[in-house]
Order: sequence, then structure tokens, then C-alpha cells
Amino acid sequence: MDHTRCTIKAVIILAVVLLARNNVFANNTWESSLYQPGVDSIEIVRSALDGRSQLSYDCHKVLSQLLANHTDPDVLQYFDSWGRVGSGRIVGHSRYPGNYDECMHVKSSLLPQLKTKYCTASLTIPGSTPLQLGVCSPQQCTPEDLSQLYNISVQDTTVSVTCQSQDYKLPPGSIAALVVVGIVVLFALVATVWDGIYQIVEHSRNDDSQEYESLRTEFPLKYILCFSLYTNLKQTLSTSQPPGALGCLNGIRVVTTTWVVLVHTFLTCLFTIVDDAAWFTKDFFNRMASQIVFSFDCIVDSFFLIGGILLAYLQLTALSKSQPNVVAFLKSIPRLCLHRHIRLTPSYAFMLLIYITLLWFVWDGPYWPVPNPIRTMDNVCVSNWYFNLLYINNFSKASSLCAGWSWYLSNDMQFFMMAPFFIYALHRIPKIGLAICSTMVLASTLLSIVVSHKQQYPFAIGGFSKYGFKPNFDPVFPFYMVPWVRFQPYGIGLLVGFTIWNLKNMSFKFPKKYNILLWCIATCLCVSVIYGPYSAVMGHHVISLAENDLYHSLGRLAWTVGVSCVIISCSLGQGGWINGFLSWKVFVPLGKLSYCVYLIHLPIINVLVYGSRNGTYYSTLMFTRDVVAMMFITYLIAVPFSLIFEVPFINLNKLLNRTKPAENKQVKDEHNNGENCNANQNHSEKERLLTKKNLK
Repeated sequence: MDHTRCTIKAVIILAVVLLARNNVFANNTWESSLYQPGVDSIEIVRSALDGRSQLSYDCHKVLSQLLANHTDPDVLQYFDSWGRVGSGRIVGHSRYPGNYDECMHVKSSLLPQLKTKYCTASLTIPGSTPLQLGVCSPQQCTPEDLSQLYNISVQDTTVSVTCQSQDYKLPPGSIAALVVVGIVVLFALVATVWDGIYQIVEHSRNDDSQEYESLRTEFPLKYILCFSLYTNLKQTLSTSQPPGALGCLNGIRVVTTTWVVLVHTFLTCLFTIVDDAAWFTKDFFNRMASQIVFSFDCIVDSFFLIGGILLAYLQLTALSKSQPNVVAFLKSIPRLCLHRHIRLTPSYAFMLLIYITLLWFVWDGPYWPVPNPIRTMDNVCVSNWYFNLLYINNFSKASSLCAGWSWYLSNDMQFFMMAPFFIYALHRIPKIGLAICSTMVLASTLLSIVVSHKQQYPFAIGGFSKYGFKPNFDPVFPFYMVPWVRFQPYGIGLLVGFTIWNLKNMSFKFPKKYNILLWCIATCLCVSVIYGPYSAVMGHHVISLAENDLYHSLGRLAWTVGVSCVIISCSLGQGGWINGFLSWKVFVPLGKLSYCVYLIHLPIINVLVYGSRNGTYYSTLMFTRDVVAMMFITYLIAVPFSLIFEVPFINLNKLLNRTKPAENKQVKDEHNNGENCNANQNHSEKERLLTKKNLK
């Protein structure tokens, strides 16, 4: 009986073991039926090695060794890292990068000399959308060898291959740039330590505090302390503003800067890592919110408007105090322009230096720019960088533009050099000044129509837009960048600055009904400019050339006038809760950082997007996530960048201004994107009477 029981138990145990074993094999078979690592890439290599391709000797040899040992788990990692066509082709998925890191970390004891590089094969297939596949290649294989692999496997296909550089050794130019940047950073750290020691000594000897305070203003300490990170951080984070400051401009500047980051994040992601670009754009364009992205032309107009308002407001305030004659005014122009260059150029130059020579070495990945021929983020900048520092790069062809987003700075500098003459005319003979500025704005409006008609530059760039003409995006002098077209909002800014200066001098307030009318006009104009083209962007309306020309000219004018109405009402203290929001103290330090944010935002976006390992299926929620992340990281990096490369030179500029105060009453420091409002509300009765006379 016991023997029988033992036999039954043994049979049951054996049956359970066999059943479990069969189940394991069944699971393995099920898994392998879904995915077999490296099958596609193994077949591609096997086809290329059967004698039909003409690979180089070294490439043929190493591929043969890999194929012979493909069952080894370490070698199988090589084949598994290749990109292969998967799901999503119907909705526009065209890039399958594979696994970049898996490719770069292939190591096998069977092939100890194996070194790999990551490449991308671009396949043009007749009757189908272009296809890009990640290829893990041995170092011995050239792009021509890899093209052979796919030409054998896929018939009637044009293949081009580009490979990522594995040489991360800094060239002499990058080493020199790193030394320059390092010296400035080291000097800032030394100045910070010196500032800290000085303050400790000062606080420990209260009896000699005046003596130490005087030492702070002596040479060379006063120049060294300009680079102190501690002092500069306090200066940047300070929310105090001088009397008469146009506080609402801080909020408008920050909102506009956020808009810039939003648009550039969307465009960079859409054309780089979004796998379902066609599907996403179709869904996104159907949303009314998409017009915020496609109305990006309004962004730069807002910046130009703010620049014109602040310059006119500050200069008129300074001129009313100094009352210079024509000769004295003309003598002040070179010095005014010099200080403007000192204010803007150092941080701009350091951004270009880092962007051109160092940024490429920060990261890598399947989307990282392929050196052609120099290891840099922007090949155009290698030969054209000096156009940027001369502020003339806006005259370059779009395809030859270094740091494409910087064209705005060149226009702004050119307008700044012209504007003092208009402002002086507004001060001395207001009627003539108004006539000159109005004529310039009208001329810019007419030129917008003429240039738009000639170049046929489309205003609606949505993927479904339909035109009754052939759009041209890249003429010799692009419509989007030339100063004779872009002066329109800046000229209006000069007129608005003159208006605000006069109204504040008179302590003027709009009657309630007129103030409401002002806000209604602003709302109607701005909303119509943003959402007016919606039907055209969606393709419901065929855009004629005449409509295109009118929108380019009158649309920009309408947007500028609408924002101007908001600024005028808020500057007079009649903006209600909107003025309270735009004048929020939080926007004061953020506004001070806006210039550096504009300088560095696109390089940061490029690093974060191009450094991605895989593509993504986009949605509105993910887009919002990316924009918030980009804004946070950009502002976070803008803080040290500003403290080291911007604020010290602003402080030095102040010291230079103080050397000859009589000659520099017109020159004011511009820390909020070039200008801080340093106006005084307490004017003499004589100035009030003069202002009223000018208005009459």
C-alpha cells in the first residue's frame, strides 16, 4: 500500500514537472513569435555578404565575424540595436532610430576589437513617405558600405547614410573658447569671494564702516565687484522700481518671452522627435488654441513696440532735464550707441561663442546634429558669426543666417541708432517729430505690401493652408527679417512713448467710458489678428495674394495698436486687475532675465530635443508638459548666465556713465531687455505748461 502511494506521488510530481516545462517552452515560443532580436538586421547583413554587394574589405571582414557569432548574446546586442520598421506608418511615423545607447555599448569577448558607431539610413521609396532607420555600424564601415546593405535588401530604393561622429576631443578653437569662458567664470568667483570678505570685515568693524564703504568705490575694487555673483544676484532679484516706472511692461515682456519659448519648442519638437507629426498637426490645427502658435509674427512686434516705447519715454525724460542744443545732442549720439553696444554685446558674444564652439560636445544621441564638416551646432556660424556682432545678420539670406533667432537683435540695434533723431524732433518741435514718425510708419506699412506682393511670403503657414499663388519662403532679403518692413511696430512704439510721457506729465486720466472704449478696441484688434486667419490655416478658404499682402501690413499694424492701447491704459493706472497682474512684482526679476532667456532659449531647446533617445507620439498634454519644462530650465540657466555674462557689463556700463555725468544725462541703464524705466513723476510747473503747449 505504501509502495503504491509512493508510486502515485512520483507520477504526479513528474507530470507537474513536465507540464511546467512544456508551459515554459510554450511561453518562450509565444514570446519569440512576437519578437526575435535582430532578425531584420541579421537578414540585411546576410544578404549583403552573399556576394552581390561590393563592401570594402575591412567592413566585409567585421560583418562576417559578427554574422558568424550572431547567436552570442553580446553580439546579438549589436543586431538588436538596429532600427526596424514598426507601427505608425499610416499616421506618418517615418523614423525608427533603434537603440542608440545599446549600439554604443556593444562589447563582446569573441570580438574584443569591435568598436561601433551610430548611423542613420535615409530611404527614399517610390510611392511612399521617406523612411529613416537607425543603423549600428562597425567603425570599419563607411556610409557607402552601409548604403550597399539596404540597396541589396530593398529594391528600387535611394539610400543615403550619415554617421554620428565619435570624436569628442575638443579642437583648438573649442579649447580656446573654454579657456575664455573659464577665465570669466573664475573672475566672477574671485570677485564673489572678495565681496564676501569685504562685507565680513565691514560688518565686524562698525566704527570704520564709512572708511570701508569708501574703499568699495575706489579703483580697482569697484570694477572687480561688478562681477560679484552675490551682489549681482541681489540686484537681479530686487523687485524695487524707480518712481514713474512703466511696470506693466515687465509683465508684457515676460508673457511675450514665454510665447517665444512656446513657439520654438513646438516647432523644434514637431520637426525632430514627433513620430506622428502628420496625425498630430491634423488634430492640433483643429483646435482654436493652435492659432496662438501660428500667430508667432505678433511676438516680435510686441518686442519692437516695447523697445520703442521705453526708448522714447526715457530719452524724452532725459532731454526735458538737460535741454541740450543740436550740437550737444549730436555729440551725445556716439556715446549713446556705445553704451547700447556695451549693454547688449558681451552676453550676445558669449552666447555665440558657447553655441558655436562648445555646445555640440555637451550631449549626443540619434537626433544629434551630424558634423558637416565641423563639430558645431550651426555650420553657418563658423563663417558668418561676425555679421551677428556687427548687427547686420538680418540682411542675410535665411539659409545663411547664423543663430536664426538673433535677427531680431540686429533690427532692434538698427532702430535704436535711428530713433534718437526722431525723439529729439519730438522733443524740440513735436509737430515735426510726429509728422516724421508717422511718415516712417506709413512708409513701412506700404513697403510691407510691396515686399509681400513681390516675394509672396505667406502669412498662414499651417499644413492645410491653400494659396492662390506660389509661396516663397527664402528670398534674398526675407520679408520676415528686413528692417524696412519691421520698423512699423517700433515707430508706433516711439509715438506711444511720446504720448505716455506727455499724458503722465499732465497727470491725465481717461474718462471711464473712453477707457472702456480703449479696451474694447484693444481686444477686438488683438483677437482678430490672432484668430482671423483660422479658416485660412484650416484650408477652408483659399488665400489670394491681395489678402496675403493686406494681412502682412495691416495685421501687424492692428496688433501693435491693440497692445499699445493696453499699455497706455495701464501706464495711466487705469488698467484694473490686468494692470495689477502685468505690474506684479514677480515679473520684475523675470523681466530682467528676459534678454538672456531670449538669447539662450533655443540652444537649450536644441540640446534637450536633439538629445532625445527616441521619438514620441505627441498630444496637447505632452506639448504643454514640454513647454513648462523648457521654460523652467531656460530661466534656471538664464540666472547664472546673466549673473556672469550680462549684469557685470551692465555695472561697468554704469561706472562709465558716471565718469562724465554732464555728457550722459540722456543715457540710462537698460536692464529690462535693454531699458529700465527711470522716470520722475515730480516735474516742475514750467514743464507741465510746456507739455500742454506742445499738445495744443
